[in-house]
Parts: sequence; C-alpha cells; structure tokens
Amino acid sequence: MRWIKWMLIASTTLTMTACSTSQESTLPQPATHVKDVWESKTGSGGGDAVVQQRSILRRALSPTDIAQRQSDYSRDSYREIFTQFARLPNPDIVLYVFPHKTGAMPVPGYSTVFPLYERVQYAMPGDDRIVLSTLQGGQ
Repeated sequence: MRWIKWMLIASTTLTMTACSTSQESTLPQPATHVKDVWESKTGSGGGDAVVQQRSILRRALSPTDIAQRQSDYSRDSYREIFTQFARLPNPDIVLYVFPHKTGAMPVPGYSTVFPLYERVQYAMPGDDRIVLSTLQGGQ
C-alpha cells in the first residue's frame, strides 16, 4: 500500500516536470522592438517625414472656429431630448375666464391655455420625421 502511494507521487512529479518548459525556449524574445518595426515600415527612421508632412497640412483655427466645431459635436440636453423624442401634436385650447368675484374680492378677467390632451405624447426614436411634420401642420 505504501509503495503505491510513493509510485503515485513519483509519477505525478515526473509528469509535472516533463510538461514544464522555459519561456525563452517557447517564446524567444526578438531583438527588435515595436517602435523599431514601426519606424522601418513607415520610413520615419531619422527624418520624421510623416511628422513634417502633417505639420504642412495643418492649418490654424481661430477660437470662434474651434468653438463652432466643438458645439457641432457636443451633446446637450436640448438636442438629446428634442431630436430623439419629438413631441406629438397636442393642440392648445385658449380659455377666457370672465371677471368674477371670489367672496368679497373681485378677480379681473384673464386668459389661460390648456392642452387638448391630458398628457404630452412623444414619438418613439426613429419615427419618420416626414410623418411627424405632417401631423404638426407642415412645420
């Protein structure tokens, strides 16, 4: 019984050492680095021709141009809400309240606006804009 235990330990040890290898033999380290390969393939070894060509193509932007370009691509709540979730048409009803009294106090006449529907309805994202514009009266 004892010799079976020793044979099991010996075979496990031999199996583990037989499968082990060094990193150098499996994956040899190359003599070149990624930067060297990049420079050899792009031809920008010592002259930096790519950098020089880029600097020629660049143009200066004024602060107003920069602000305009950034505002075109920036996200804000107005654009997010009104471009994705357009409101469906909900006509307003204008109601005139005649002058009246509340107890002993007179109240002057005034106008107020109520939406026709109780809740505001929104279009789903991706609904056709042409259909929405015809529903809203051709805006």
